[in-house]
Amino acid sequence: MAKSDGRRVVVCLGYPDLLSEAHAERARAVDPAVEVVTLPVDRDGNWIGISPAEPHAEPPPWAQGQAAARLDALARAEVMLALHAPKDLPSLAPKLRWLHGVGAGIEQFARAGVRRDQVVVTNSSGLSAGSMAEYVIGRLLQVWKRFPEQAELQARREYKQTWGRTFAGSTLGIVGLGNIGRAVGERARALGVRVLGIRRSYRPGDTSPAADELFGLDALHAVLARCDAVVVAAPDTEENLHLIDAAALAAMPRGSMLVNVARGSLVDESAVIEALRGEHLGWAALDVFSEEPLPPESPLWGLPNALLSAHSSVSTDRYVADVFDLFLENLGHYVRGEPMRNQVDMEALGFG
Repeated sequence: MAKSDGRRVVVCLGYPDLLSEAHAERARAVDPAVEVVTLPVDRDGNWIGISPAEPHAEPPPWAQGQAAARLDALARAEVMLALHAPKDLPSLAPKLRWLHGVGAGIEQFARAGVRRDQVVVTNSSGLSAGSMAEYVIGRLLQVWKRFPEQAELQARREYKQTWGRTFAGSTLGIVGLGNIGRAVGERARALGVRVLGIRRSYRPGDTSPAADELFGLDALHAVLARCDAVVVAAPDTEENLHLIDAAALAAMPRGSMLVNVARGSLVDESAVIEALRGEHLGWAALDVFSEEPLPPESPLWGLPNALLSAHSSVSTDRYVADVFDLFLENLGHYVRGEPMRNQVDMEALGFG
């Protein structure tokens, strides 16, 4: 890790919610070597809800009036905090040496051309895990306690008893035991649910406090067959493309539930639609999609057993502040030449 050694370390704040002078002042306070530049956006620029999965042309649609200022900031940046990434980032930011992602997913930076021999990448993995786990548990309770049906009966002023299923004693499969998967497993187990965890790095004899049993990917279908519900929380990699496909869905018991809070690419959307239509899959709670925003013509909108949200499983009331706190901690480590938190395995995640 490079030390500042008395030189300026130009930090580019590239996330629109962190462009204020107050945030810049906090970054400068980390070390006298720090200089702050920003990637400005148009006053009415609509960046919220735009998926960061694919790099954008520079300037992006939400900053068309800021092209010159953005190019200057990118050209000077040694350190960058961002969610979205411009195409061919190494050419636009040749001095970039450390990039921190606002989210846990950083695949957009690999697709933007960032190289592991030139740039260190860190992410915000773990900061969203707690609130996302709450979302998952909430969706499961919503279905198993029949809350949607009760709301419909209330709207019709119809007094009809609805008995849901007991949460405790159910079996939950979690595909991917990173920060999010572990947070889901810990909370589910506390409520009496049996948790079956699947992770790619599994070795015989491995255990986890987040799961009652652990398995490798080779046991995926056998595990799915035992589950009342399955949560997808694995990373977005080429190996995980359509990990949950028609065969995986067919392995799940009829009437079971699927929850996806990872990335849309991990689930074959067309297969999910067919499984919902045929009611082999009882419910699907989907927060992520293969195309975001989800097009109005998608059949998912009209399915009564699909619960949809717009990539909103994380609660943002404290998340952005937590991200900036982590970034500032790592900024101190960076200028002192110390190891940083949440450094990602760039080779495993597809960086060149």
